[in-house]
Amino acid sequence: MDNKRLLKVFNLAHQEFYNYTENMRHKSLYWERYNKCIFNESKLVNFRETNGIGHDLDDSYMQQYSLENFKAFFKIKSMSEEYFLKNMLNKNIGNSPYCIFYKNHYLDSNKIPHILWYKYLIDAIPEDNVPKTFCEIGGGFGSLSQVIINNLDIKLLSIDLPESNLIKTYYLKEIFPEKKFFLYDNYHENKFLSVEDFNKNDIIILPPNCNIDERIKLDLFINTRSMMEMNFDVISYYFQFIQNKISENGYFLNINRYEKRCVEGEPIRISEYPYDKDWKVIQSGPLSLQKHVHYLLTQRTNIYEEKNIQLILQRIHKFLIENPALKGP
Repeated sequence: MDNKRLLKVFNLAHQEFYNYTENMRHKSLYWERYNKCIFNESKLVNFRETNGIGHDLDDSYMQQYSLENFKAFFKIKSMSEEYFLKNMLNKNIGNSPYCIFYKNHYLDSNKIPHILWYKYLIDAIPEDNVPKTFCEIGGGFGSLSQVIINNLDIKLLSIDLPESNLIKTYYLKEIFPEKKFFLYDNYHENKFLSVEDFNKNDIIILPPNCNIDERIKLDLFINTRSMMEMNFDVISYYFQFIQNKISENGYFLNINRYEKRCVEGEPIRISEYPYDKDWKVIQSGPLSLQKHVHYLLTQRTNIYEEKNIQLILQRIHKFLIENPALKGP
């Protein structure tokens, strides 16, 4: 799969997605800088360069680590250096100026929270219920998805805006060239993702509002630090999608700020996300590295006594009120 195809897919998806007024609600003011971006093969290959097209999807410029920082981090966490290196890459995809070459791997500070989140997640799930399919909504350039695919025999459905999908496709296909990809040009043939196409591909990358076979169900949904950038109307759209497409006993990992004003000015609080009643909370608490961000893992349930999501959301809201420093712009 060459890069020219990826750019053609991007142009097709961009033209068709933004041609519908309804889809514009998914593109908050946060994404307006992408209107000025030039998307070509050189920009794609170097998407992690300083002020590159992946700049806003990449935290490494904000948390620059030295080799000593990385080694100290390995020691304070209950995971070995070998475990972290297993999930770091042996090539610098996107050409980040902040990666450090060490023991034939590129140490990447952007990936540290993703390795930790994956470890928290997999430790909380019984071995007999490990997900076989997952959907990441948002997901930046695909770093967390890469960690999950690297560790599990699992299928990915990624839903994001065309700009992010271009970068994510490039990143993942460079890491997993043996995987079968289903992209927007494949979808465009029938304007439909069938269960047959879903089953025969490994990584499916599409924009929002695509027609998806009702028979497709996902074992795990993930949103990390992007719903907090959306307005509540778009958050509600995704919750309806999640609660309709999740499999029986499936999981939803939600990592977002306690409160953040979206770029339109509306305060967005994780405690007010529109969960229905059919969720059991598995893990809930502030992140150790980012105290203003809440980690919330829930599981779908039909057992009345297990449905505690509303109680936990009330507790999260109370915690926010008692700690106003958690609020942010």
